[in-house]
Amino acid sequence: MSYDASFAQTRLDRLAGQLLSGTNISGDILFIADDEDGGVLGSTWMFEDEDSKLLKELNFKFMLMELLNVLIRYRASHNDTDTLCGVIRLSNSEADLQWLPEAEVQNMRGAV
Repeated sequence: MSYDASFAQTRLDRLAGQLLSGTNISGDILFIADDEDGGVLGSTWMFEDEDSKLLKELNFKFMLMELLNVLIRYRASHNDTDTLCGVIRLSNSEADLQWLPEAEVQNMRGAV
């Protein structure tokens, strides 16, 4: 199977559309991958308290972490291992995923 560059963003758009429709949430989610296990090692959620509570109530946090595990494994299966970490930016409940090297995400986490 060939690599589909739109695979991750398409899945993320679907998840956000299903769970965040009718909301107006904005903030960032930084995530670090575990290279050995092929999943999320850690994440930093940067949202207002009210938005953070809503993300939890809507089950978005849980579902996103599960989706990230799938997306990281997908990238790794296609030997795209230099950028298994990244940031998801929610703006008015629309999600944008940017894959980044771990060092860049760590720098972003340190600036928080």
